[in-house]
Amino acid sequence: MKNEIGSAQDKPGMRITWRGVVLVIIVFVLIVFGVQNLESAQVSFLGMQFSVPVWLLVSGTFILGMLLGGVVKGTARKLRKPRDEVTK
Repeated sequence: MKNEIGSAQDKPGMRITWRGVVLVIIVFVLIVFGVQNLESAQVSFLGMQFSVPVWLLVSGTFILGMLLGGVVKGTARKLRKPRDEVTK
């Protein structure tokens, strides 16, 4: 009787994709940017003024852009008409 639980066939392992590489590079750049930009910046929004660390402002904007990009992509995918299948 073979024990197949936990074998290499069940878990093919982690594959490195181009998206993973890009994500690692982006995270590395954000960390370096954050360490080098610890000072604060004055921000005006809807008549309010407040001080925000530059790294937090840039990181928050990046994350918000990623989330909105995902929402737009998902919505566009739902609205796209299905392609007609080509039969031979």
